[in-house]
Amino acid sequence: MSQRELLEDYFGDTVCYDPGQLVNPAGKNFSCIKSIGQAIADINGPAMTAIEMGVSISGTNTSGIDAAIQAAQQADRVVLCLGLDTVNVEHEGLDRKVTTLPGIQEDFAKQILALGKITIIVLVNGGSIAIDDLVEPAAAIVEAFYPATQGADALANILFGNNNRWGKMPYTIYGQNYINEVAMNDMSMTNGKGRTYKYYTGEPLYPFGYGLSYGTFPIRSCSHVSGLYDVECTLCHNTGMPGDEVLLVFHRVSDGIRQSVSALHPVPAKQLVQFERFSLNSVGQCATHRFVLTSDSFALTDATGNRVLYPGDHFIDVTNGADQTQTVTFSF
Repeated sequence: MSQRELLEDYFGDTVCYDPGQLVNPAGKNFSCIKSIGQAIADINGPAMTAIEMGVSISGTNTSGIDAAIQAAQQADRVVLCLGLDTVNVEHEGLDRKVTTLPGIQEDFAKQILALGKITIIVLVNGGSIAIDDLVEPAAAIVEAFYPATQGADALANILFGNNNRWGKMPYTIYGQNYINEVAMNDMSMTNGKGRTYKYYTGEPLYPFGYGLSYGTFPIRSCSHVSGLYDVECTLCHNTGMPGDEVLLVFHRVSDGIRQSVSALHPVPAKQLVQFERFSLNSVGQCATHRFVLTSDSFALTDATGNRVLYPGDHFIDVTNGADQTQTVTFSF
């Protein structure tokens, strides 16, 4: 990825923070921005880091593939950057017709993954990318979006374990066939397979809220605070690296409520009502947090746009977005 390809559409009038290096974007000089490869070399050491272009984002030139494969064969670990850009692929007035990787990136990626090296895929993009055939052979996949002027250093530091502050997926990654399941010009949230985590009925590549960590942070307990709508949860650091974990709080309704109102208006599978980031810096450390909820946290939006709290069983799911969920039931 070149320096320019790390920037999204709205990077402003300047791209450098150093007043002595202010760059006019019209001049297309982005040399002050550190690339992902440079950031990795700064930590790993230039002599221990090979940086190869491989292929361009949207082109078909194969001349750089052999050098990239040779570098990967000699490496202990491979960081494979794939994605989009806002110059030729996606920007205001330019929409993609497919969600697969442009150019010959996917074929190139399969050649690298076939080497059997521990390979971390880093996705650089704005819109969603379907990487159906790359998920299983990859050792890890990092959604970096467009890292911008300072993001390469942050990405390199977290890849090398200098900190453990991962986040959660802020959108659903659909498979590449999703474009055939829902028409682009169909603005309904519920037609066909549906849209977003609230209404999608298919199997996503990665669901909204998904995210892993270098450590394990078990949710020890979640309980209803008597007399209130609140839910109190205790999270602990168990094994692996200390650091951050994020808990997501979703509301969903019982089948009884769903059946009684679904004919009147769509009922989401669930909806995010809160989230919280925890920082746990030692093995065995625990933290307790009270999620302060209100009656509106349990309400659904009806066909006229009003918020309605329907009688029946409601569920609050507290999850780390991967392998842990605690459910607290409320009856109204």
